[in-house]
Amino acid sequence: MSSDERAELRGTLLDGRYRIGACIGVGGTGIVFEATRIVDGASVVIKTMRPRFADNTDLIRRMEREAEVYERVVHPGIVPVYDVGRLADGSPYLVMKRMRSESLSQLLHRTGALSCAEVAVVGARLAAILHAVHAAGYVHRDIKPEHVLLDRAPHGKLEVRLLDFGVCASHDAPPDEKARERGRVYGTPNYVSPEQAAGEPNVDARADLFSLGVTLFEARTGQLPFQGRNATDLLRRILTTDAPPIQSISSDVSDELAALIGSLLSRRIQDRIP
Repeated sequence: MSSDERAELRGTLLDGRYRIGACIGVGGTGIVFEATRIVDGASVVIKTMRPRFADNTDLIRRMEREAEVYERVVHPGIVPVYDVGRLADGSPYLVMKRMRSESLSQLLHRTGALSCAEVAVVGARLAAILHAVHAAGYVHRDIKPEHVLLDRAPHGKLEVRLLDFGVCASHDAPPDEKARERGRVYGTPNYVSPEQAAGEPNVDARADLFSLGVTLFEARTGQLPFQGRNATDLLRRILTTDAPPIQSISSDVSDELAALIGSLLSRRIQDRIP
């Protein structure tokens, strides 16, 4: 996806260190460019804010927090951030390692549902990453297949990485920030936990575990556990109905894997497996 926004950056030398290339992604609040690091020719990506949000203090704080996560969470499943700076309008930018891996979303679109063994491996890798994220005091709040990158290391081991901490929550967030977030749904509706669907700002690690459960359910069945006519109906279903047992859709799922995913998808926070 490309955009004409921030077109003035293309082909320019940013802070004397990065030659900016084409736009390679546009999100709700951000734009991502490919770039070359001048000192060694390394391929990187530069994440900027869309111009309309350049003076939005809450969004600026979120991008700054995203940089914090990359700096503080030490885990190979977190994509490295090389640099942080400011554009001419004062908004922040992040310089990150260029990943050419395939997302779990792309893989599912290309091959269909994964085997139980593949789901177990991806789930274990994601759980390890989330353990490090949560231990550092952050909640991702937007776990979904699009944000999960898969790659094969030279020795054959599957490498899994987690992307996009743009809406993550921090245990250290100031009270006024949490107050402003009350009633807002952060994350992608199909994957949010019931507490996120209710607009609760004080979510903890267990919100990510619910989203992990949705992701693993979809990876095995090719279907989402919750669907609705529109976003409002979808969120209502997440709040008021239980996810279907995965074995009702995929009968060959083992009892152990079915129990794990069922626990993750519990509407009762305390019933989700740690």
